[in-house]
Amino acid sequence: MPLVDDIHTLRDRAMADLNAAQDYFGHGKIAWFVLRQVIAARPAFVIRNNVTGTATNQPDLVDKAETYVARELTQATFQQFISIFEAFFFDLLRLWLLAYPQHLMGRKVDFKTVLDAPDKDAVTLAVVNKELNEVLYERPADWFAYLNDKVKLGCPTMDEIERIAEAKASRDALVHNRGVAGRAYLLKAGKLARHKEGEQIDILQDYHRQTWELIRKVVADISNAAIAKAA
Repeated sequence: MPLVDDIHTLRDRAMADLNAAQDYFGHGKIAWFVLRQVIAARPAFVIRNNVTGTATNQPDLVDKAETYVARELTQATFQQFISIFEAFFFDLLRLWLLAYPQHLMGRKVDFKTVLDAPDKDAVTLAVVNKELNEVLYERPADWFAYLNDKVKLGCPTMDEIERIAEAKASRDALVHNRGVAGRAYLLKAGKLARHKEGEQIDILQDYHRQTWELIRKVVADISNAAIAKAA
C-alpha cells in the first residue's frame, strides 16, 4: 500500500528530525558549558569577530555563553520543532489528498494550469498545492479542522491543538515581531497565552522540552491513525 508506506516514511523522518534537533540542543548546552569552564580558567584575552568587528574580552564571553544557551540556542531549536511539525502536517495532508483527490471535487482550476500540465497527476498536484497553501495561512485550529474534515482521524485532542496553537504563536512572535507578544500572538494563542501584549516571549527549558514531547506525540498519533485508516 503506497500511501501507508509513505505515511510511515513521513512519520519516521519527522521523528528523526525532532530527535536531531533535541540532540543538537542537548549537545550545544554541554559544549557551551565546557567552553565556559575552559575560558574561565585561561589568562585574560580579547577576541575579535572579523566580520562584525566586535571585540569580546574573557569575562564578556563567559557571560555570553550563558545567554547563548538560555536564549539563542533554546529559541532556535524551539523554532525548529514548530517548522518540523508544519512540514509534517502539510506533507501528510498532501499525501492524503493525492491519494483521495475526490475530497477536492468542485475546486476550480485555472485553464493555463491544465494546458501547462503534462498529465492528470500534475493537474491534481497543482490543485492540492493551491488548496494547502491557502490552509497554511489559517490558524492552527483551522488546520486541524481541515484535517478532521478530510481525514477524520479523531486526534489530536482539543487541549493538544490549543497547546500547539500557542507554541506556533510563540514561534511567530519570535520570527516576525522581534520576540514581543503582540495582538497577533494573543489572537493565535487564545486562552493558553503565556504573555500579555508587549511582553517578551520566553522559551524556558521546561516549556522547550514539553513542546518537543507534545509535537512528537501528535506526530505519532496522527500518523498511526492515518495509517490505520488507509490500511
